[in-house]
Amino acid sequence: MVHDDDRIAVAASRALVVGGGSIGMRHQTVLRGLELDVALVSRRPGVGDFTDEMKAISVHNPDYVVVATEAHDHPEALNRLAAAGYRGSVLVEKPVADRPIALQVDGFRWVGVGYNLRFHPAVDLLRQALAKETVLSAQIRVGQHLSDWRPGRDYRETVTAGPSGGALLELSHELDLLAWLTGPIEVERGWAIRTGSLDIELDDLAICVFRLTDGGLASVEMNLLDRWPTRRMTVSTDIAIYEMDLLVGSLYRSGELVDCWSVDRNETFAAMHRAALSDGVGVCTVDEAISVVQQVAELRDGGRDG
Repeated sequence: MVHDDDRIAVAASRALVVGGGSIGMRHQTVLRGLELDVALVSRRPGVGDFTDEMKAISVHNPDYVVVATEAHDHPEALNRLAAAGYRGSVLVEKPVADRPIALQVDGFRWVGVGYNLRFHPAVDLLRQALAKETVLSAQIRVGQHLSDWRPGRDYRETVTAGPSGGALLELSHELDLLAWLTGPIEVERGWAIRTGSLDIELDDLAICVFRLTDGGLASVEMNLLDRWPTRRMTVSTDIAIYEMDLLVGSLYRSGELVDCWSVDRNETFAAMHRAALSDGVGVCTVDEAISVVQQVAELRDGGRDG
């Protein structure tokens, strides 16, 4: 839900969304819901207000930009914004890049990365609880058949099926959430495979094992194959066991329901943008996002032991 005081806080801002795909259009919708003056850059005919960043920066003069192009283009999109003379705040969609790379971000006022699930109320409450306990183990499972991701579109023509996609990059929310909830993580082992069930270029199934900050272990399954979508996390601590289902919106502690939320997907995006437009607290940092991309590279290489 967007509150009146949130609108007042950002009413005078102008935003620019770079990228006219499905995620760019979502950001545009959410930002307009926050009553920002939003323009769109897209190279697709008839989609955006501008076809390049240079003209968009000059004419629209935004103080907030969202980069929502394909992951392999994110570093170049930042360079194009800098070349256009933009120096304001930037939110880059996740993943921040398709490979580990040094990003040129020093010229901007602030840069964050769009891992919006950090702003789900169940995640927030779980993070508060885990901060007071020792995490012993965690299990995460996320999956949905790729053909169901974007109804009405041939999945083979989407970014997920191409060289910047695959399960590990497209579902990297789970890697970010694991570190956000339990502290920095280290890759132990990983297996990322293309099962052949889908006509895509990269992995559609990944099984990963991580070392946790408190010394325990976490296992993560990420897939583009499940015929019934799942997004669950179980965390065992020295005091309790937590079960979080982000599709249902529920959080349990040792079998007892803590709370259940009905959260529209756009609400987590709106909360993330409100944070980015204020003090940036809670938004994924560039360093944290690059760590996720580095972990993806390690996992595709088999993990620490190869």
